[in-house]
Amino acid sequence: MAFHLRDILRVLSGPEKKKSPFSSEKEAFDFCRSLYRETGGATPELLRAYEFYQKNMTDGCDNEPGYTKADHLAHSN
Repeated sequence: MAFHLRDILRVLSGPEKKKSPFSSEKEAFDFCRSLYRETGGATPELLRAYEFYQKNMTDGCDNEPGYTKADHLAHSN
């Protein structure tokens, strides 16, 4: 399931908010990019979480009985 950046930032700014604080996806992206620059980039915790994600991405969970790799790839396009 894909989410729009505006929706994610809306929920993070307050779950009770019904309207996004940004008028477009570009405005939301620019906000994130400027915040990233101002804070000096990704935090050490975020980098560790990403490294953990990369290492465990291929943990074999997709080898379910009855499914082939082709079944998974058919839905990835």
